[in-house]
Amino acid sequence: MGVAPAASAADPSDHVTKNLGTHTYTTVDALVPVVDGPTNTHNAKIDTRLYLPNNATAATPQPAILVTHGFTLNKLSDEVVASADFYARHGYVVLTWTAQGFGGSSGCISLDSFDYDVKDVEQLILKVLTPRNDVLTDAKGLVLGMAGGSYGGGITLNVAATDQRLRAIVPGRTWNSLQFALDPNNYVVPGDPTGFSHQLPAQGVFKQEWTTLFFVAGNAEPFGGAPPDGPPGGGCLQEKLTSGDPLIVAGAACTGYPAKVCKTYARAGATGDANAQDKQLLLGSSVATRINQLKAPTLLVQGQSDTLFNINDAVATYTALKRRGVPVAMTWNYGGHGGYNSLPGECEVYGGGTGGTDFSELDNCYLTLRTLRWFDHYLRGTPLGTFPNFTYYRDWTTYAGTGPDDEQYGVASTFPAQPTETLTLSGTSGLVAPGTTALAGVASLLNPLGGQPASYTETSNFTGPDATPSLGAMAPSDVPGQTASFTTKPFTRDVVSVGVPSAHLHLSHSNGRDLVFFAKVSDVAPDGSTTLIRRLIAPVRVPANAVSKPIDIKLIGFAHQFKKGHAVRLTLATTDQTSYNAKILDNLTVTSGGSDPSTFTLPVSTTGAVPPGQPGAGTPTGGPTTNPRGLATTGGGPALPATALMLIALAGGSLSLRRRRRARRST
Repeated sequence: MGVAPAASAADPSDHVTKNLGTHTYTTVDALVPVVDGPTNTHNAKIDTRLYLPNNATAATPQPAILVTHGFTLNKLSDEVVASADFYARHGYVVLTWTAQGFGGSSGCISLDSFDYDVKDVEQLILKVLTPRNDVLTDAKGLVLGMAGGSYGGGITLNVAATDQRLRAIVPGRTWNSLQFALDPNNYVVPGDPTGFSHQLPAQGVFKQEWTTLFFVAGNAEPFGGAPPDGPPGGGCLQEKLTSGDPLIVAGAACTGYPAKVCKTYARAGATGDANAQDKQLLLGSSVATRINQLKAPTLLVQGQSDTLFNINDAVATYTALKRRGVPVAMTWNYGGHGGYNSLPGECEVYGGGTGGTDFSELDNCYLTLRTLRWFDHYLRGTPLGTFPNFTYYRDWTTYAGTGPDDEQYGVASTFPAQPTETLTLSGTSGLVAPGTTALAGVASLLNPLGGQPASYTETSNFTGPDATPSLGAMAPSDVPGQTASFTTKPFTRDVVSVGVPSAHLHLSHSNGRDLVFFAKVSDVAPDGSTTLIRRLIAPVRVPANAVSKPIDIKLIGFAHQFKKGHAVRLTLATTDQTSYNAKILDNLTVTSGGSDPSTFTLPVSTTGAVPPGQPGAGTPTGGPTTNPRGLATTGGGPALPATALMLIALAGGSLSLRRRRRARRST
């Protein structure tokens, strides 16, 4: 199979036009019994809703699209109802449901696992859709698509990797490997052919804030499903954690999850490590383990501001599918988890409220219409047109103010979309361009005893502009002595960077254990102020036996314009308040200079700020790339300010992961 068609030079834009859904529909609700579990002995009931458009008849059967919800939500949540309404009005049969452990469905929260949730969906297809004569079939069977965001995106990928009945999928803001998402490690294991095989590292850096939020929220769900639809006290075994594991408090209740999930959380929270059973649990919910079975054409939609499931999650899936020739395209939209909702004209429905019951605005939005075009092509055979392989939101351009916001999306025929520029670490604080002499130097940074005080980048889930404005106003900051920063001289012209930066580093440290640090990229303004790009950090954990050799890491992908007069800064920090820091006192060093210098590689284009459709926008980079020369060693910059410590109470109550404000949309 070939890749999705790319934009042509004649029409490089991803122009999107309004498309009104005109069909009416009715709905049918049902509780569907399923049998799942590793040995197929667990019984549950799944709360479903079927949307039947008026064009779906025995004489004119229509394709079906499966849609489900994000974490803590259910089949009646706005994101599900809005999506189902959109597809049904455009003539698709739509099946929605509430996943096990939520809302009116019984059972445990099983993390979209292949053993439980995937088997549930397969049975829903068999019991609800297969018997109907108004659902389209062909020689291969039912004609089905599937879409969802976050938790709904995870199950979309996992079902598609298992069930070949899916002809096309659109997973949004979700994970490739749950191990990488919750216990990330951006260290590139030697021999990784892509740098994005996220399940390879033996250990990661526990993403403590985000994971705790989910753990508390999951255990606050109605036990065994909400009465009267979910059986009171049934479904999920109320197992007391008395296994003898010293990390578990005897008698602690684990009401929302299987006990093994609670044990994994407790172990990671207490030690920062995962054992073999923990990793197997996470891999049992990860498409990365079955990516070679996924054949359905896949449109990935991932948020640039998402610190839970970041851009690299989507890139990992994209890269694996592309290497196998599976039709795949990818969009980096503005938003993501944590209160970064879509901007006017985008309309990503995942994550919460759309403000009412009229969802017709989705007929005039960029993300929903791109998704519709993908499904129309692969489920109905309509032309895909000039559908770019990769598009990305550009916050340095301007939305026209009406209609689908394709003005702010750059386009490329493939990903990576840009060539790269490799800068060399110089001295103790500089980044210099190729051809410029790099100074030898050793920069030192301290890891404090107990991992505190720590750098501050965000308050997970609450720092975005649509979450808690007071927290969003808190700028990222570092503790003096705990970072090493390397900065270019100011750029002599605008520089656009779209892609995933990387670094090649010579490191050493003193305590002989695994080396833990966080890498991040900032924009430095002419006045010396810094902006951590989208509050993104790349946690890295280098095995103790690998520290003696140069290491390679991936940072987190972004699309950003460095304006003329601004500079780029690479920072390595020993700590971050969002994560499980190394607890043992340590001294890290970064060495520059030599025949194999430490380097930082940045995707670059100096002419990429061209709106789609204008001359120069048709190449993968948005125009010919010019090497951003004029970079040289900088002197020691001002020390980054220390941050006041923020103690976050993450337990003792129900934490909602839903949106706090109405999503901003264009009408």
